[in-house]
Amino acid sequence: MGTTEGLRSDRILVGPEQAGHRIDRFLAEELGVSRALVQRLVAGGQVRLGGQRVQPSRRLKAGEVIEIAWRGPGIQPRPLDLAVLWEDDDVVVINKPRGVPVHPAGVKEGPTVVAALLARGPLAPGPENRPGVVHRLDAETTGALVLAKTEQALHSLAQQFKDRKVHKEYLAVVEGEVEVDEGAIEGHLGRDRTHPWRMQLGGTKAAYTEFWVLGRRGGKSLLRVQPRTGRTHQIRVHLRAIGHPVVGDRKYGQGGDALLLHAWVLGFTHPRSSQWLEVRAPPPPEFAAWSGELSSTPRP
Repeated sequence: MGTTEGLRSDRILVGPEQAGHRIDRFLAEELGVSRALVQRLVAGGQVRLGGQRVQPSRRLKAGEVIEIAWRGPGIQPRPLDLAVLWEDDDVVVINKPRGVPVHPAGVKEGPTVVAALLARGPLAPGPENRPGVVHRLDAETTGALVLAKTEQALHSLAQQFKDRKVHKEYLAVVEGEVEVDEGAIEGHLGRDRTHPWRMQLGGTKAAYTEFWVLGRRGGKSLLRVQPRTGRTHQIRVHLRAIGHPVVGDRKYGQGGDALLLHAWVLGFTHPRSSQWLEVRAPPPPEFAAWSGELSSTPRP
């Protein structure tokens, strides 16, 4: 697999077991995409055998080399060292670092998760600038993030998120020592009309968040947080609403060097095997002061 600006390319050697197969059927299975997508690539001259264009019905011969050019949505692959927590032919789960957005947004330039993963290999075709993306974490939030590598995985994961069948747990260090040991926050969210880059209570989208206190010290608390819905900035807005904004939150709290919000656990049904897959992302160094509470915390 190679890359140039805006372009990804693959070379696939046809083995004896693939001889006689139609090229469109073979590539759809090999790449994990739809036959319709393969046929569009073929029609556009992006699939070649021996440097020559082919028809979708072309039967393969052992020893032939298929060349596929994936002209992407304007994202230049950009290598970046990412901690991979799980990877197979269908999905990749990373421990997203702080300060790296999931995909390009607006005019801001810099590394993104999508660009870094495209430098390693193809992601599932998706909307403009968002191949493989089924959910997001804020740029300053760290932790477990899954992306799809095939169309099948993309559709499966997107449906699981929509149906709220994905298990998500976060760690949050918040301002103040929370008095109760556990609680739930329910409040509709919507855009702040004065500051549209912020969210606020009182909107039209229902949001529900549960939390448990894992430790208290020095005027701060460590929480395990489970959002039952997946609204933009949900955890940050809800924790601010009860008087305990996340430490380091520049939008909804007092600000600071680092936002101490981490996607700790991510669980979902694997798109191909249908087995439950659950991944835990080690917290960044800023959570080291709470290592004792984390090491002694039983999973619910």
